[in-house]
Order: sequence, then structure tokens, then C-alpha cells
Amino acid sequence: MPDLLFYNSFTKQVEPLRPQEPGKVRLYHCGPTVYKRQHIGNMRRFLFADYLRRTLEFFGYEVREITNITDVGHLTQDEIDAGEDKMERAAKEAKVTPQVIADKQIAAFIADVQALNIQLSHKYPRATQHIPQMQQLITQLLEKQYAYQTTTGIYFDVQSFPAYGKLSGNTLENIAAGKRVAIREEKKHPADFALWIFDKQSLQRWDSPWGEGFPGWHIECSAMSLEYLGSGIDIHTGGEDNRFPHHENEIAQSEAATGESFVRLWMHNRHLHLSGQKLAKRAGEQITLDTIKEKGFTALAFRLLVFSVHYRTPMDFSWEALAAAEEHVRSLRGTLRRLLNLDLVANQADATVDREVTQAFGKALADDLNTPQAWTVFLQYVRTINTALETTTLTTAAAKQYLTTLFHLDHVLGVLQPLRYELEAEHIPAEITDLAKQRERARQGNQFVEADRLRTILESKGYYIEDTPSGPRIMPK
Repeated sequence: MPDLLFYNSFTKQVEPLRPQEPGKVRLYHCGPTVYKRQHIGNMRRFLFADYLRRTLEFFGYEVREITNITDVGHLTQDEIDAGEDKMERAAKEAKVTPQVIADKQIAAFIADVQALNIQLSHKYPRATQHIPQMQQLITQLLEKQYAYQTTTGIYFDVQSFPAYGKLSGNTLENIAAGKRVAIREEKKHPADFALWIFDKQSLQRWDSPWGEGFPGWHIECSAMSLEYLGSGIDIHTGGEDNRFPHHENEIAQSEAATGESFVRLWMHNRHLHLSGQKLAKRAGEQITLDTIKEKGFTALAFRLLVFSVHYRTPMDFSWEALAAAEEHVRSLRGTLRRLLNLDLVANQADATVDREVTQAFGKALADDLNTPQAWTVFLQYVRTINTALETTTLTTAAAKQYLTTLFHLDHVLGVLQPLRYELEAEHIPAEITDLAKQRERARQGNQFVEADRLRTILESKGYYIEDTPSGPRIMPK
């Protein structure tokens, strides 16, 4: 496999990816805190994660991807272990349980993920379902004297971990001097952070060996990542604001507990800005994927817009830029329609890819995920195809190579396959659509014999059904 070069936030330099197990990459992403709908700044972060995974797969790596769900323990003032749990506050405001809030927002998040054609992670562990793992980790830290108990909770002792601050560049002296509010008097150092918070009134609380309460935010990711990926995770990602304190604290508590290196390579994306300001859930205009759709744009246009900006560059969002991306979607749909309408390219099984184009595309991605350069390569190739469609009569071999190469590149871009499904659906007879709807109703009603019978009829008529998380998809054989 060729060297893939990525910027490591820990070493502050670009370096080759060296997975613990050759050919396999264990990938962990800090996922959403599901107290509120994710905005497009959040979704830029998950698109970056998706492009990273797809790039690894493009180069032949086997990827194991985990994205956590934070549904407890994320406080409104995370840096000082004060404030109110975000799930708690949202539940009180809506007069429902935190579980109801979490379930609703997880469903909305997954719907946005699917609309953006982000590949689903292999698992989305929820914090509330991993309390025993967190308590076990806290017990290890107490036994090794990296943590201590106060009247308010269990805290990690940052002074006991000499490497604290290496990721963010913060020193304990600077952290202490920069504290803007009073700290809990029993804490040994202002940067000491809560592993377990004592609370007998919270809507979400659990018994523990130390007292009733709930976990701190930081311990959650350590417990879940270690549970599903083990120590020495190959790549851990997050937004730039996660570097401190969240990721700094993850490193400290994980390595203190296990005595092993926690992560081999850290990658952080920059924020999405609106009118020069960071787009955040708790301030300013809230733009979600629904907002984009209400204004007449597609989710795929936003996907392309994110692809055109390097993940380590702040992204300035504007409706004009999104409109330009939407025009590219329309153009790609037209090019794809013309190629798919050529009967001679109905089957690309024996076609080969354009090596020069795929190598240039791959070279850009291998250079710290340079998606803007990869996008330039892709656009140039599409222009070549459009010129050929306008000026020449395509040979079978040329047409097949164009289509095969496009879809090879699209494994990372992730736009053409959804467009292909749309185009194929345009030509599906009403009779077939009706049969598919009947089958889906039977399947939803647990009438599986009837559903199988209808599937057989569909296949006899030249179509097959693919059941996806977003519903059945009809495709010609």
C-alpha cells in the first residue's frame, strides 16, 4: 500500500499512516451530543470523517469505524466541571425524559447522515449503555492513584500525569492562570476534571461504588473506544475544539489506566464559519440540513461543498457557495444520465479504470486528505467526458471506462451513486413501483411469506429490491 500522509495533531507534523496491524485501520470519531439537532457545522465534521474512511478504503485498507453518542455527562460549562448536563436541561425545557430527547435527536442525526450519503459507522455506542465500563476505568484510576474522591465527585489528578498538555500545548501553569471562574475548593488543581459526579437529583443517575451520580463527559469516550477498539487506536478524530479539554483528558485517563499508548494519530477538522463566526448550536443562526432543503438545495450539494474545502481550513459557508455546488450536482446528474442512457455501457463488469486519473485523484487524497485537489482532478475528468459526449461517437470501450472510472472515484466523493439511484428510479414502471410498495407493506407487517412472493415477482420482471436504512431501493437487474 502507498504511504498516506496525514497531519498528526499530537506531533504537529505530517507523517505517514502506520496502523498497528498492516492493512487494517481502527478509526474512532467523537460523535454528537444528542441534546439538540446537529447543525451543518457538526455535519461538516462527520463528512470529514466519512471522507477519511472512504479514502482509507479507496487505498485498500480494511476499516473498523466507531462513532460514539453522548447522551449524558456533557455539561454546559465543560472546562470547569460546572453547569448543567445538556441532556438534563433539554429534557426539563421540553418536559420529557432525557431518553425521549436522545432517541429523537439520534434518529434525526442518522437521517442527516443518510441524506449526506455518509457511510454508517460499524457501531454507534451510547454513553448511557456503557456505565459499567466507565466505572471499571474509574476504579483502575483510583487504584493507581491517578484519581481522588471529594464530596462532589471523583476527579482525575492532572499533576500525576506528566504528559498532560502535550496534545493541546497547554501547560498546567497557564491553565491555572487562565481560569475565569471559581473552582471547586477540594480540587487539587484547577485542571483536574470530573470522572464521576455525585448527584441524587439528576434525571439520569446510576449507583456506583462511590455514590449515586453520573459520569463526566471525558471518561465516556475512553471507555467506549477501549471497549470496541482497544489501546493504540490508529486514528482518532474530532473537531478542533475537542483538542482541549476533551481529547487531552481522554489521553491522560486512558494512558494512566492502561499504561499503554492511547492513539497513534490524531486528526482534527477546523470549524465551519457563518459571516466570519463559528457556527455553534448555542448561539446565532442555526442552519441544519432541513434549512438547506427548505431553501431548495440538496444535501448532496452540501456534501460537495465540504469536499471542496480542506479539512484543516476554516470553511466559510455562504448560500452563494452552496448554489455553485448545487450547479455541479445538476451538471453531474446530466453527465451521468447521458452515459447511463447509452445501452453499450449497461454492464461495466469488464471495463478498466483510467489509471492516470485515478492516480492523480489518489495522490491528492494521500497528501493529508487534500480533497480540494482531488475535486479539481475529478472536475477536469468530467469536462473531458462532456467534451467527448459532445464531439465524438463514443466507442464501447471508452464509454465503459468513463463510467467505471467515475464510480471508482465516487467511492470517496460519494455523490454519483445516489444520483444513479435517482436516475434509475425515473425509468421504473408504475407497476414495478406498486409491487415494491406492496412488498414493503407486507414486510413492515411481518408478512414475510407474502413479501418473499412479491420479491420473486419483481425479480421475474427484471428488477431486484435492496433494503436500506432509508427504505427499499428498486434497481434493474
